[in-house]
Amino acid sequence: MRFEEVELDQQLPTIEVEVTQEMITRFACASLDFNPIHIDPVWAKRVNLLGYGKTIAHGQWTIDKLTQVITNWCYPHGRLKSVDIKLIKPIFVGDRIKFKGKVVAKHPRKDRSFCDVELWAENQNREKVAVGIAEVFI
Repeated sequence: MRFEEVELDQQLPTIEVEVTQEMITRFACASLDFNPIHIDPVWAKRVNLLGYGKTIAHGQWTIDKLTQVITNWCYPHGRLKSVDIKLIKPIFVGDRIKFKGKVVAKHPRKDRSFCDVELWAENQNREKVAVGIAEVFI
């Protein structure tokens, strides 16, 4: 992809995921984050941390999926310059999450042009669970 081919308001390909406990547990192994709020449904129900009584996906998993929206779109010539993501709501086992992005600004430069991409993730109820902005070299 070339910078000239990028359009304002261009939608990036969506990533859709149905969250499973196995998925969360595998991420715990990869990240070495074995907090029981993520991997122990019995503990999560008993302690009722955050008032939900369920395990939740790792915040870093959510961030990884949102940045994957960028890399899936801009690879192989684009590069992630920066990303700033805010986690809004927890993601639970059984949630169906859509990770999305949209080009909101273009910055032509002589050395390396880049664009701003708005990122967000929403659950099956269309509630945003994370929002962010990324700068992407093209």
